[in-house]
Amino acid sequence: MAISMIAFRFGGSAAADESPGVKDVTPISLAGRWTGSYYGYGRSRDGQDCGDSGCRMMFDIVACKDGWCGIAVKTDKSCGAVGLHLAADAKAGEKVFDGQLELAKGAAPYVVQAWHNTDKETGITEMHFVGDTGTKLLMIRRSYPFEATLTRAGDATCTLDKATS
Repeated sequence: MAISMIAFRFGGSAAADESPGVKDVTPISLAGRWTGSYYGYGRSRDGQDCGDSGCRMMFDIVACKDGWCGIAVKTDKSCGAVGLHLAADAKAGEKVFDGQLELAKGAAPYVVQAWHNTDKETGITEMHFVGDTGTKLLMIRRSYPFEATLTRAGDATCTLDKATS
């Protein structure tokens, strides 16, 4: 009885301890159009301050050789260059992605980590990014030079073939 009381109290069962089940893990697909705002030190886009709402960015994310590639979508909805590379972080779990983000050609890229989440009540899917310039993202920071939240806004229309270099 003591074993079943402990199992009940902590949300398990004695039977579950005897025959553990196999967890069904479906890989997360990042494919689609993602849009949102980003923030950072000296946040500016094309030399202009973006204000309190942050700078807007839009990527069409598609599968590529090493994971996921984000093709920048320009304000006129045409396809820009590949500026985002993400791969699943096997050590952190299936909802965490590591990669690199280049906001402007020739600018120092950010090393980023992104967390994927779908709100069960609203069905809204988001990715939250933090990043820093350099070769490695140090998670012991209090603030990050780059931070963004992107929301999935539909299907991608840009492809790797349409991306500009």
